[in-house]
Amino acid sequence: MAQPKPLPVGNAVLGGPLGSHTGVAFGSIFYDNHSVVVDAFEGTFDVERADRLVRKVVELSRIHGVQMGFDVIGATEEAMATALPFVAERSDLPMMINGTEAEVRIAGLRLASELGLLDRCIYASLNEDTEDEEIEALGEFRPAGVMILANDIGDQTPEGTCAMIESHFHPMLKEIGVDTPIVDVGVMDAPSVGLAIRAISAVRSNFGYPAGCAFSNCFPQWTGLREIGREWINLSLATAMVSCRSAGGDFLHYGIIEKARLAAHALGSAEVFLGFAAQELDEHKLPPDHALLKMFKLAEAAMP
Repeated sequence: MAQPKPLPVGNAVLGGPLGSHTGVAFGSIFYDNHSVVVDAFEGTFDVERADRLVRKVVELSRIHGVQMGFDVIGATEEAMATALPFVAERSDLPMMINGTEAEVRIAGLRLASELGLLDRCIYASLNEDTEDEEIEALGEFRPAGVMILANDIGDQTPEGTCAMIESHFHPMLKEIGVDTPIVDVGVMDAPSVGLAIRAISAVRSNFGYPAGCAFSNCFPQWTGLREIGREWINLSLATAMVSCRSAGGDFLHYGIIEKARLAAHALGSAEVFLGFAAQELDEHKLPPDHALLKMFKLAEAAMP
């Protein structure tokens, strides 16, 4: 069994022994249909509303004692050029450099290097269709974290995930010089969250890599939940987050950034349980701003 490997990303830590640090909850901002976006291709958006969203995540992370970050998505190079600096100027939390097209992600890497932000950025992500240009760019501009999407459509078992890491991603990572990737095990639909939970455990056990998933992807397909109301969707989303985290999930993508409050509270509650056990049974020294010390003072922290 591999030892869990902690990966520093800016002031946050992904991975390591379960409970020694909190998981890192990521929410998406500036995606194509985001309500704050005015023109996704030009990279224009409602500055005041976006500012409030970013600052709210920073506040929630502090109040709940959980690590949080931003999935910064750009539709074009122009959009990435406005989105990444905007978030970076308002927060020191981790940022994922994300975009549908490879040239957008590469532009984000280059920009992060120019702005001195690489030490708190995660490249999202390498996959089956990764292009040579991305490998070359990652060799030149090394972010703190490189994410790999290890979801084998032909074999969605935990064994299939681990085999894909070995055969497909290890040669790629060796070429870049990355020893500890962040593994996104992928989620296809609501029931497959269970497969992801098993895969997270398998990845941590076999390789020690930080692992997790974007469990939020499956909820739009759960029509029964939509029919009975949004609060029930949120309950299931919180359940997925806690379940994935309890399995060792280090990277936890809760979906749109507007759900940050839900994510912070659900994750904070789980981290109280996990952190106390890590402290009392495993003798881990928890970070001073850990949820175990913050969640019981929520009312006090929320007061102006």
